[in-house]
Amino acid sequence: MIPGKIDYKLLRSIDPVAARTAVLEYLKTNERNISLASRMFGINRTVVYDILKKEIEGDLSDKSKAPKYSPNKTSPETEDKVIEVKNKTRMGAKRLSLYLKKYENLVVPYGTS
Repeated sequence: MIPGKIDYKLLRSIDPVAARTAVLEYLKTNERNISLASRMFGINRTVVYDILKKEIEGDLSDKSKAPKYSPNKTSPETEDKVIEVKNKTRMGAKRLSLYLKKYENLVVPYGTS
């Protein structure tokens, strides 16, 4: 074990940008030795390479994992109608789906209502 080892995971839970900056600063002082940096911070070498990639991109912050596009998403108009009818009738998902199909001519699977 390396004396003075830094807990990267703890540092990252506090501030991800600061944790990545610490790894980059360590790499600058140790001639870009990836293996030594990974041992010092207790992380895999692939994590160090990912940090270097983020540095090249110019953004050390975390990126959103949310999808950029949802092709099967229900339209806002349909959502509004479902919410309106649900608030008016107080029905559960299955009954609401049947009600919308019968009286509103709107097909909405009960898993989405």
